[in-house]
Amino acid sequence: MRLPPLESRAVTAEQMAALDRATIQGRGVPSLALMERAGREAAKRIASWWRSDGAALYGTAPGAAGASRPAGAPARGKAGARKPAARRAPAGGNVLILCGRGNNGGDGFVAARYLKGLGFTVRAAVAAEEGSLSPDARTNADACARARIPITFLPDPRGWGPGSEVALAARNTAFLVDALLGTGSTGAPRGAIGAAIEMADGSGRPVASIDLPSGVDGSTGYAEEPSIRAALTVTLAVVKTGLMLEPGRSHAGRVETVDIGIPPDLVAEQPASLLMADAGWARSLLPRRPADAHKGSMGRVLLIGGSGGMMGAVAMASESVLRAGAGYAVAAVPRSCVDVLESRVPAVVKRGMPETPARALALDALDPILNEALHADVMLIGPGASRDPETAELVRALVERVECPILLDADGLNAFEGRPLRRLHAPLLVSPHYGEAARLTGRLIAEVARDPMGWARRFSAQSNAIVCLKSTPMLTAAPAEPLILNASGNPGMATAGAGDALSGVISGLLAQGMDPSEAAAVGCFVHGLAGDVAARRKGMRGMIATDIVEAIPAALVALEVGAIEGWEAR
Repeated sequence: MRLPPLESRAVTAEQMAALDRATIQGRGVPSLALMERAGREAAKRIASWWRSDGAALYGTAPGAAGASRPAGAPARGKAGARKPAARRAPAGGNVLILCGRGNNGGDGFVAARYLKGLGFTVRAAVAAEEGSLSPDARTNADACARARIPITFLPDPRGWGPGSEVALAARNTAFLVDALLGTGSTGAPRGAIGAAIEMADGSGRPVASIDLPSGVDGSTGYAEEPSIRAALTVTLAVVKTGLMLEPGRSHAGRVETVDIGIPPDLVAEQPASLLMADAGWARSLLPRRPADAHKGSMGRVLLIGGSGGMMGAVAMASESVLRAGAGYAVAAVPRSCVDVLESRVPAVVKRGMPETPARALALDALDPILNEALHADVMLIGPGASRDPETAELVRALVERVECPILLDADGLNAFEGRPLRRLHAPLLVSPHYGEAARLTGRLIAEVARDPMGWARRFSAQSNAIVCLKSTPMLTAAPAEPLILNASGNPGMATAGAGDALSGVISGLLAQGMDPSEAAAVGCFVHGLAGDVAARRKGMRGMIATDIVEAIPAALVALEVGAIEGWEAR
């Protein structure tokens, strides 16, 4: 598989810890030097953010340094008398730094010094005992004290309550800096840390986080309760995987990465855990259409699915196959449903098959489908197939006996609930949402949602399948390969039938001769880009799955000519 550029990599919390150790122990870089650079670079980015965007977006808090009066209005006392002119406030305004006891807190102390040097009025509040600071954090807290930056230690959660001095200070500050928890933190924040996060959330002021928002898992993106919702996250050295996955991505706000002195060769040696698919990479893998192309040479997809009341799913999937560029789409559906499909997608070839009394595919359809499969380049099983027990038995027989690549989606996946799914003799692709993923592995949906990367990686290894997990954003996992995170798509795609369009796009690309892993990842990108086009045309709130299907050709054109800027709808 040809992978996205390594520059797009993200690392887990464990990998970042290994990079820190290799830098400090293997290269002899003092930990204090890394902390100094981390805090300095974070402060510079935070100041730049506030002066370029933050102040305009969030304004200045009431009472904060730098708060302005109407032009020409004098300051007055209680009786309306003119007050003496006040000393000019620093250019940046008041900033409250929230620090923990560990090295992330130490980064915050360093940032406090540099923000003061950049014109901000700074104070720090520490959610820990003074004597509990890590050695490096202690060193930098002392440096703050020498720089006359006020530091308040608040180890009691009650010290962070709504009526507390620090809560009042937070409400009257320009913005807060979150340096409470670093990448090594796990579990829900409790005690003073949890109270500090709740205080920040209730302050109404924007937050800039150092490395990652406190309460967000640096590896999985899972957001504990409570957790910081940042406007800006300045992440250190390499972007963390938890900042790329929801809900961590939403909690992070704008993400900027700063160099803190980790040697580039150490980063390059770290195995890639997650890579981001981008337009240039996806464009380079799109199948070329030769001048002598004909429908037989552009690939044939055999779709197995449909049932009474569920023909829309197979209609959207089969149309998406053709709009993705495949030459043939042949749909094997229950005999009584052929006319319904004919009225929806005339370009698709229909094959009426034996059906159950519930108008689902019957086991007697096995032999005629196997005959059709002899001419297919790809088989897509599942859209609209229903959970009829006889149909499920048919699906399992097809997976066992068909020799061409198979993509299982929807009810094709449900046929393996409580049963092992593994295919060795030909490529197998699966595209589950969280509910289907949970049923495949006997887990709770919440367990899948807590660690989608881990689930996709484990299931791919166990089943020898290529997994397209419909997470936000979508993940593609192939055995022994880095995970690929999709960069396109938007919340408007949370609509019934969007998954049928995805399975059709992937199948259509695969039928044109793409490597199965590449077809899966590029298919996710094209599908998401079609959703972005549809959202621009229809709006995210009102778009439906057929809008995504209709936008596939425009998305492919935009991708091929390199003109996707402005289509993104997030």
